[in-house]
Amino acid sequence: MPIPKFGDKYDLPALFSPEDAVEAHGGKVPEMPPVVILGFEDELFEAVNERATDSVNYVRNQELQLLDESVGFVGDFGIGPTVTAIIAENVIAAGAEVVCLLCGCASLQKDIGLDEAILPTRAIRDEGVSHHYLPEGEKVETTPKLTDRLDSALTESGIGTHRGPTWSMGAMYRETIPEIDHYASKGILSLGMAESALLAVAAYRRVDAAVVHEVGDYLTTDEWEPNADEPCSLPTMLDPTIEALRTYIS
Repeated sequence: MPIPKFGDKYDLPALFSPEDAVEAHGGKVPEMPPVVILGFEDELFEAVNERATDSVNYVRNQELQLLDESVGFVGDFGIGPTVTAIIAENVIAAGAEVVCLLCGCASLQKDIGLDEAILPTRAIRDEGVSHHYLPEGEKVETTPKLTDRLDSALTESGIGTHRGPTWSMGAMYRETIPEIDHYASKGILSLGMAESALLAVAAYRRVDAAVVHEVGDYLTTDEWEPNADEPCSLPTMLDPTIEALRTYIS
């Protein structure tokens, strides 16, 4: 039986909304910048802490770090499609107009270097959250002009980029060998957990969205050693990502 199990729910009212959560915290947050970056990894959160000019607690115990007047960051909230969708919903309800996920991934393609970035153009929906936002047949895609801007900024900073589809699934211990080989052979560039959930929320709430992937490792089913390139860390990708988002919103 497909998800959702209750049939066509997409135009039905929800019992409670992210706006309810924001209002319970005091209403629309004036300090919420128009662009919010979401991230999971500790190294990125630490880099943001060093750079942030201020912070605001915008709903429950969720804290947004202000990077400048246009761009904020929310991290240290866990990992996976469910929590990412909740965080995205909350920042959008609080006033964000653009959301960008900056995180690590596993590359499915051996010719992508550790020193390069992957910019997903769409996500294969192999998790459950997105199916409660959009019907099964609908694609979830990043915003093309926003991805263009990120591509230019990363390239200008000396980071090579690759564009293409990503595969989203949240069951880390059920990444089976046949499906890895299948998606790699189809030219899927990367595997992550939360991308399709984030993009489904963005589409449902009608905001722009993008994803920047750092190659953390390679998901291969044969013996293979990647090239010896120095990895490109998430903190290194932070500045060009901020610059691209700032110029995009302006």
